[in-house]
Amino acid sequence: MPIKLPPNTPDSPPVKPVENKFDPFRPEMPKIPGVGHGSLQVVQGPSGIDRQTALQIGGIAAGAVLIIAVIFWWVKSNPQRAAKSSSADAEVVEQAVPDPPMPSSIAAVPEGPTVAATLDELSKPWEAKKFAFVKPLTHQNIHGMVIRLPGGELWAFSLQEPYGRCELEFVTDLAKLASKYKYSASHPMVVNPCDSTVYDPLKVGSIGGNTWARGEIVQGAGMRPPISIDVKESGRSIIADNVE
Repeated sequence: MPIKLPPNTPDSPPVKPVENKFDPFRPEMPKIPGVGHGSLQVVQGPSGIDRQTALQIGGIAAGAVLIIAVIFWWVKSNPQRAAKSSSADAEVVEQAVPDPPMPSSIAAVPEGPTVAATLDELSKPWEAKKFAFVKPLTHQNIHGMVIRLPGGELWAFSLQEPYGRCELEFVTDLAKLASKYKYSASHPMVVNPCDSTVYDPLKVGSIGGNTWARGEIVQGAGMRPPISIDVKESGRSIIADNVE
């Protein structure tokens, strides 16, 4: 039998208070071999953040980085879709801008008789002016020219060559006629710059049968004189009213 000493005897060991092994406000620490309870510490991050909170923050940051990476990959892998979207936006903007109004100088020419020039514009020999004429019935738009000849007569013709698409020119520079077209002339001529045909405004040439037209061919491979346009004076105006 062990001997019980009185509690107040000097040789009795100090009474150790009974440790409360269950504390509802203190989490139970895990038992790790080789590690005493006194050496366990709660791992905390900066500013007192524990490991669980740090892991949550890290997970949120990783998710945000992943979302940004997916968005970047989608944009890089769909350049055509982005380009189409940009072009569609540009199309909408372009359609929203109205077209500028047509200048009055190139407004539609009415059919039938047309003022080709005025007497003041063609008061001197070899003065000329271009004009537009709409052929009745066919509604063909014809670009023409009217010239005041030395005897006072007017000659008007279509600037489009017969049976072709080249535009005729009225050349008053005699040196140009000699150097470029190799034709020595004493007065202005009408020329075809495409095949170097030269037409003389003071002469008439046959267009077949007993029909004649002004602008005889004096050089080149042209088929016939230029297509004539009828003109007449009315008051101070020169009116084009029909075409051959």
